[in-house]
Amino acid sequence: MKKNYLILLLIVFTNNLVASDTTIVRIHDHTDMTWNGNYDEWGVLPDSTNDYRKIYLHYTMGCATGGCSDWDYTTQIFVRHRTGELDTALNEIIKEYELARVITPYGSNLSNNWEFTTTFDITDFVHVLRDSVEIRCHYSGWSSGFSATLDFEFIEGIPARDVINFENIYSGGHSYNSSTDFEMTTLFPKKFLIQANSLGSMVKMTTTGHGFDNNQSAAEFKPINYYVKINGVQTHTQYNWDQNCGENPIYPQGGTWIYDRANWCPGTKAQTFKHEITSFISSGDSLEVDIDFEPYTWSGTQTPSYIIECQLFQYTAPNFMNSAELVDIIKPSLKDEHKRKNPICGKPLIKIRNYGSSPLTSLQIQYNVKGGDINIFDWQGNLGFLETEEVELPNLTNWSGSTNVFEVILKNPNGQTDEYDDNNSMQSEFETVPEYPERFVLWFNTNNGVVGGISESSWKFLDKNDNIITTSGALAPNTPFKDTLEFLPGCYTFLVEDTDEDGLDFWANNDGSGMVRFRADGGPILKAFNADFGTNIIHQFKIAGTQNIENNTEHLNWKIFPNPTKNNIVVEGFSKEKPVIVILDNLGKEVFKKKIEKAGFISEIINLRELEKGIYFVKITNIKSAFTKKVIKK
Repeated sequence: MKKNYLILLLIVFTNNLVASDTTIVRIHDHTDMTWNGNYDEWGVLPDSTNDYRKIYLHYTMGCATGGCSDWDYTTQIFVRHRTGELDTALNEIIKEYELARVITPYGSNLSNNWEFTTTFDITDFVHVLRDSVEIRCHYSGWSSGFSATLDFEFIEGIPARDVINFENIYSGGHSYNSSTDFEMTTLFPKKFLIQANSLGSMVKMTTTGHGFDNNQSAAEFKPINYYVKINGVQTHTQYNWDQNCGENPIYPQGGTWIYDRANWCPGTKAQTFKHEITSFISSGDSLEVDIDFEPYTWSGTQTPSYIIECQLFQYTAPNFMNSAELVDIIKPSLKDEHKRKNPICGKPLIKIRNYGSSPLTSLQIQYNVKGGDINIFDWQGNLGFLETEEVELPNLTNWSGSTNVFEVILKNPNGQTDEYDDNNSMQSEFETVPEYPERFVLWFNTNNGVVGGISESSWKFLDKNDNIITTSGALAPNTPFKDTLEFLPGCYTFLVEDTDEDGLDFWANNDGSGMVRFRADGGPILKAFNADFGTNIIHQFKIAGTQNIENNTEHLNWKIFPNPTKNNIVVEGFSKEKPVIVILDNLGKEVFKKKIEKAGFISEIINLRELEKGIYFVKITNIKSAFTKKVIKK
């Protein structure tokens, strides 16, 4: 039995810096998942001495040692709980509870050192997350592969309510042969005993649909509802669908990454839907739980299937009446899950939750950059117990401070003292937005995608108050545009939208390719955007005043595109001295070298057609500086 007890006091996983009341334990450290099966490891978690207000699982997925797989495969993280009970064969009964589910991204375009961290709130599983535990990583893939690193974060304190008991209702993968068969053999009604001291209950449901080679494209691309019934009465309806795949923070990918799916997107977490049923339980009595899927019929070569993990939780009464919780800082943030929304110079975005039994109707929110001016926002709303809301805060008076750390404190819920303030504050490290000159040129090339003869793609610039200051309007398809823009000092948002949610360059359509770039007026590229962006581009930047392009371009990154490439690459940038471009293979062998016989703006097309597929390094040097970037030859 392998036991690891690793306390990582210097790592920041959630947006709050790790404090003395926090313990982090790593179980699975870059475990390679290279073939369909289970990967088990033991570890030692904190014992039951302390209470914990939060337990997080930070699941860092990476490429396996040999690189990432090209395909989207299901990964699941289970805790394998030893019950101490024996079955009829005198073997100890092990109950598995799913803690996390992430379907892998299409990994063909990902570098071997790619990693992405997804965070799961697993606080309610506290009773099986103590002492020695066995943690299983399940990988459904038939090719190598991905890696799993699991960090369990325990934050001491008092939870919103205490867990008394939990049980699996449904668990496993199931074929959808027909609606009747599915309801009779998989989602049939089940009865449970409500404990005598239980005063609250919740059903948690995580289900993802898979398979699509049939006339319904089910279950992967089939949006349906499911219905929760308690004691024969329908209490909840849930739309089991993720409609935001085109805004995936892992992009671009290979495959059909932009297509919305049955509660998952390639590379991101499957959503766990929470259904409060407290008003339907009676302490000491039995409870029947039944979940029905919206029925459909199908025909074709591939049977639809669903992976279902569903639990019934029982709780004590709430521990507080009047309390608020700061759940997350979404903007500004360095968290992988919020990459699409960051960095910012505009309005911050946070997530709050009602931590008390009384409705939360007002809240004072204090926020600032550490060491900077304090801002105050008075929030008003109406949140029931454990309900959440994303709150957009007004612009900061300024983003100056002693360090790039954003701080938030919640105060005075409902105009009263918070009964529990340990979860009222949070910090988030951030990076600053790019700074551009007051005058630059937008290069925008539409592709062939049209709706009603008009390009699917358009752009606009917004000021810090979200007022439109200039916009493209309707654009003609397959047309290059160059717009010279001038800005006053301030914070701006550049927004590109695509009505078909397939960007300007997506392999699985016939729309061709487009382009989006910022260029200095008569100078180098300031920003080259990836045209395979899905739904939108959201890019915040600031104009701080007049910039001398010639004096600043030495600090701008060289641009190398397309990357990955099948044939040519373009190397563009600015050099005050005559540069040399060298290309090295993965072993450091020089395969290309060219000395450029001029200084200033450089734009070179380099033919890689004769090179083998693989990883190469483009190195650009002059007598004062050097720049190296990895390029993938497909």
